[in-house]
Amino acid sequence: MSEQDRTQGAGSPPVGESDAVIVGIDGSPPSRNALNWAIQEARSLGKPIRLVGAYTIPSVAAAAIDVSYVPIDDSAIRQSVTNTLKEAAAEVKAAGVPVEAVIEIGDAAGVLIEESKTGGLTVVGSRGRGGFAGRLLGTVSSALPAHSACPTVVVPAAWQAETDKAAHPTSSRPIRQDRGEIEETDPDAEAIEGLRFDGKVVVGVDSLGAESPALWKAARLAVRRGSPLHIVAVITTTVIGPEWLPSTADLERLINEGADKLVVAKQRIKDEFPDLDVTWTLFDGQPAEVLVRASDTAEVLVIGSRGRGGFAGLLLGSTSQSVLPYSQCPTMVVRVSRDADKRREEGEIPEPSL
Repeated sequence: MSEQDRTQGAGSPPVGESDAVIVGIDGSPPSRNALNWAIQEARSLGKPIRLVGAYTIPSVAAAAIDVSYVPIDDSAIRQSVTNTLKEAAAEVKAAGVPVEAVIEIGDAAGVLIEESKTGGLTVVGSRGRGGFAGRLLGTVSSALPAHSACPTVVVPAAWQAETDKAAHPTSSRPIRQDRGEIEETDPDAEAIEGLRFDGKVVVGVDSLGAESPALWKAARLAVRRGSPLHIVAVITTTVIGPEWLPSTADLERLINEGADKLVVAKQRIKDEFPDLDVTWTLFDGQPAEVLVRASDTAEVLVIGSRGRGGFAGLLLGSTSQSVLPYSQCPTMVVRVSRDADKRREEGEIPEPSL
């Protein structure tokens, strides 16, 4: 049983209010960076912020030695965490957002996962001096997106709003898009100039297409932020062995099927949000690289955590290890349920328009 303290700022909602924006705080610049992003998101959602600080008590174990147990005084550690949370709470209150603070003894990943059960969004920084952010690219990066009861946003340590961003070269190539012609590139070049997604919310979809919860989360996020939405998907046509030697017709059919899914996804989004600017691009390459390169210039990147192949199916394996540590923008990870009917019942995916 973990020990827990909760404090509230003036005008705060009742302790434990559901759908709060949960922010892991450890006092490091990256965690404060995450807090700055979370404040803006909480404003747009009209939700309070719940600051969470966690710490562990060092323990000493001895075998076959008869020693007396000496309790460890954790008052200094707790006071340090308390001070950190008070400073963060003051910043949130100054921004006009209701806030509460939680201090728990326990593992960072476990604490956040438990708090996510009464939250609407969890936000953490990508690197820090321990606590949540310091462990994020280890236990938390795999455990939190996989087990969080709500979407998780990872804010990179170096992320800054309103800054010029460079689109890095990429080996993945756009092969279809819904606006304009694809620029011809040197087929022998190992890398080409990456596409720019300035000011856009970018979402990666897989075979779920229009049924992807990540797609709908991204659409609502874009609407709230007043940003365009860009949908990306990837197919891989590289022949890696003699087991599959596609003909030209096979490749064309594969590309057409991928493009058709994106056309349907865009139309479904437009039916629900007519005023939202929606575009899409189909890439030939590797999902992880496409996502990371999209993050170079995107405002927010949204990806699913589980699915049936493509981005979502790989995210908690190799793709998660490739995307989250290297993403250059805030990245939202949305857990994907395999039950589409249940997602509709919960309001994640609207019923098809008649």
